[in-house]
Amino acid sequence: MRGALLLAAFAAASTACAAEAPPATRVEPVVDTHHGVAVADPYRWIEDTAAPATRAWFVAQDAYARATLAALPGRAALRERLAALDTADVAVRDADWAGDRLFYLKRAPGEETFKLYVRDGLAAPERLLVDPDHYARPGEPAAIDYFRAAPNGARVAFGISLAGSEDATLHVIDVATRAPVGAPIPRARWSSPSFRFDGNVLFYTQQKDAPPGTPPAEILRDARVWQRVYGPGGATRDEALLGSGLAPDVAIGADDLPAIVVSPVSPFAIGVVHHGVQREVSLYVARLTELAGTATPWRKLAGPERGITDFDLRGAAIYVVANEDAPRQRVLRWPLADPRAFTPAAAEVLVPESARVVRGVSVARDALYVQQTDGGASRLLRVRFDGASPPPAPAKSTARGKGAPARAAPSRRRDPGPYGEIRLPFAGAIGERITNPLHAGALLRMEGWTEPPGYFAVDAKSGAVTRTPLLPAARADFSGVTSSQVRVRSHDGVEVPLSLVHAKGVLRDGRARVLLTAYGAYGVSEEPRFAPSLLAWIERGGVYAVAHVRGGGELGRDWHRAGHKATKPNTWRDAIAAADWLVRAQWTVPARLAIAGASAGGIAAGNAVVDRPDLFAAMVSTVGFHDTLRGETGLVGPANVPEFGTVATEQGFRDLLAMSSYARLADGVAYPAALFTVGFNDPRVDAWDPAKTAARMQAIAAGPGGSGRPVLLRVDFAGGHGGGTTTQRIDEQADVFAFLLWQTGAAGFAP
Repeated sequence: MRGALLLAAFAAASTACAAEAPPATRVEPVVDTHHGVAVADPYRWIEDTAAPATRAWFVAQDAYARATLAALPGRAALRERLAALDTADVAVRDADWAGDRLFYLKRAPGEETFKLYVRDGLAAPERLLVDPDHYARPGEPAAIDYFRAAPNGARVAFGISLAGSEDATLHVIDVATRAPVGAPIPRARWSSPSFRFDGNVLFYTQQKDAPPGTPPAEILRDARVWQRVYGPGGATRDEALLGSGLAPDVAIGADDLPAIVVSPVSPFAIGVVHHGVQREVSLYVARLTELAGTATPWRKLAGPERGITDFDLRGAAIYVVANEDAPRQRVLRWPLADPRAFTPAAAEVLVPESARVVRGVSVARDALYVQQTDGGASRLLRVRFDGASPPPAPAKSTARGKGAPARAAPSRRRDPGPYGEIRLPFAGAIGERITNPLHAGALLRMEGWTEPPGYFAVDAKSGAVTRTPLLPAARADFSGVTSSQVRVRSHDGVEVPLSLVHAKGVLRDGRARVLLTAYGAYGVSEEPRFAPSLLAWIERGGVYAVAHVRGGGELGRDWHRAGHKATKPNTWRDAIAAADWLVRAQWTVPARLAIAGASAGGIAAGNAVVDRPDLFAAMVSTVGFHDTLRGETGLVGPANVPEFGTVATEQGFRDLLAMSSYARLADGVAYPAALFTVGFNDPRVDAWDPAKTAARMQAIAAGPGGSGRPVLLRVDFAGGHGGGTTTQRIDEQADVFAFLLWQTGAAGFAP
């Protein structure tokens, strides 16, 4: 194919330069009519990614993009620097206490993937439990998508998927011997495994067995929660507990995702129903002793209108984070034995709403730990339980359906006492808050814009926070880097937070090249994070800026809803306001300003470029979402309806049309240069979405009135929605930074 020949030619040439134009893309218009409005789609054929001609087009586009980027003189040295920064340190994430054991994912320097390890305590030596490379296939690297240990630490469940697909198979092994326990469970994407207190029952979510040819939007429908009971001699029995149409008293739509959550210190099971990507969930409750397949007497606790976004269990109580009548959320306690449905008005308020935003809660033996954010930095509150003994250890039983933890013993006072604030080691973000209801204290994973990540132990008695040896400090030297946050006024007068990371003493003379990023979706907050790769950008005179646009959760529920469905234009208008401010404040000029968006951040970046093509030199869309009108047809399209809307209603269609940068691109406009990265196996943003947008921008750039600037489509055929192996990640980061340095005029990057 032409793309492969181009790639070989560039690899062989010592002074390679890019081809003059990308591979040709045929135009086959399809016109859809929604509510009387005709919308043309010139590249619908690209959606058939299984067709040989379509894949050949992707291959040719990728070859052209990689050849163009490889020809940039400074890329090789840039990649070498990025590799040194990325592979110098141990990486640890997703720690979890179970029994006396600590489980975590770790990638050692030079390794490609994260592996699962365990320690019998923080000070004990580690041992390897699961190496995903054992499950890999040629050209299809394997990854551990998730894991969960039994409360006694005896067994661990984990999901393995290939080539970034997230189509996980669920495995269970014995921690002591690493031997498999029961047969693997297929179709366990986002399975939320949870063990009963004794490890003899596993609750897991599984997708239906969809035959070949099933439309993508229907593959994830009708998921069910099962319980697997482990018997003697390795025997297992699986029984469905929750799912669409299974339990008459549980309302689960075909596109909802159910799960079951249990705790070793509670006699109750919580049925959780996730309504697509909506943060607010529905909750149902039943006693563990009453779980009996479809006959389980589930009782509805709360629907999404009650605003519950997080919860944990202790004894006969549930502790919830709720935003009903509290946009920045508060913490409430509700007795599960109460036959009434939960209402915030009737519940006990433990942490009232304040200027801070409550993020989550978790139960430890000594206290309820409450995470908040305040101006971008995390805060941690400790709500102490009373001095009486905690709920007793579960009673043992071998009877079917029995063996649930005993109810909490009565005491003089069960209500938590006054709460206090834990003094954290620096102003940064708590990325993980790990507690064990059978042990006192907490473990925190923290990092900041210039503070490397680490795991910090919270002492249950004193509240002192000390760094543990679990994750050594990063070697990347950020001593010459600083960060700050300002507020910029958006189009409607609303002030939007803007974080800046740059070298100390950088001059505001308009000469810095600035990379502005924005996300703004699902109520997700862009919190401080430590990225050693940023040094490669900052060392070359770069400034990194994060616009905390509406649609995110930085300022609570109302901030999210102000960039949601009909209000979605605020998301990219806030990004534009941040870009305008960066120019006015003399940080940069449009010729040195680039914007980037990843995943749903593609809406922000793509539409900012559509509205203000004069303001940016370049755009990078990393697995970005652009064709919002066709989003519902993708694999997770139905799940996204609560966030973006549906074409089934006239208002929903108009909202989606307004946020579709693909549909809004116009001929004859000089758009900036663009780089689109795609994971061909991406389950969250279908590969065809950014590919169609790249094809449209290529045609406009080459047409009358177009800018003639490069538009590249980079495809990872063994990748998904980001992440990937170390090599995949470094190669992509090198291409992104090299492209941006080239387009913002950095010396040594012109081909």
